[in-house]
Amino acid sequence: MTTTTSSNRKKSPLAPLAPAFSGLNWVAFGGWLYVLVSLMASLLVSSDTQQETLSKVRMPTIALEGICVIEVLRIALGDVPGNITLGSILHTIRITAIVQVLPRAAAIQETNNSSWHAVTAVLFSWAVTEVSRYPMYMFPTNNLARSIRMVVPLVTFPIGAVAEFAGAYTVMVSDTDVPLWLQFLLVVMMLVNGALGPYLAYPHLLKKGLPVLGLATTPGDKKKTQSTTAGSKTTKGNKPNIKSC
Repeated sequence: MTTTTSSNRKKSPLAPLAPAFSGLNWVAFGGWLYVLVSLMASLLVSSDTQQETLSKVRMPTIALEGICVIEVLRIALGDVPGNITLGSILHTIRITAIVQVLPRAAAIQETNNSSWHAVTAVLFSWAVTEVSRYPMYMFPTNNLARSIRMVVPLVTFPIGAVAEFAGAYTVMVSDTDVPLWLQFLLVVMMLVNGALGPYLAYPHLLKKGLPVLGLATTPGDKKKTQSTTAGSKTTKGNKPNIKSC
């Protein structure tokens, strides 16, 4: 029997940078917390327009997405576990949104006096998701941090998906100065948020989040239950045969 030890595992080429990445998690958490507080202040205190709100958090959000890109690269290099396809699509959409789509959508919606604040909804969904995500990396052994990470996207994901779809659709049909490459990305955004996300990504989130809420069982729990049941049946079926003298 071969025993796998930590010395036999392939060491990541980025392993020497682990302390730096750990510090980067704290920076990202602080940055997203700043964005979230700024959004709340803009909405509840200043009563800013969507364009004013976006202008306050746009550059910090772009910088924070840069950190997320580093995380995707770490996944690609095998330094951390994760879904490289999902991560690449997610952050491509986010960068496209914050750089191009949200500024255009905010201007269009304010010109039309729209009461649907898609831009603000997108930003809030991102900020709340990330503020709830990073503590799991900052405190990897903390069960509460992990539970929060699993549950919060059950709420923020559908809000963000609907808002991103609305923003992309608004720009597609109302902006007369959209380059061809952006039109392509808008179609991708609407496809991902309108079809692929709800039917592929969200069920995956439910599998992780519902067991935390006690509303479902994990495959591991089912195996344990089956194993326990099988063990109890074996015990009952193999009673000791005591012969009389």
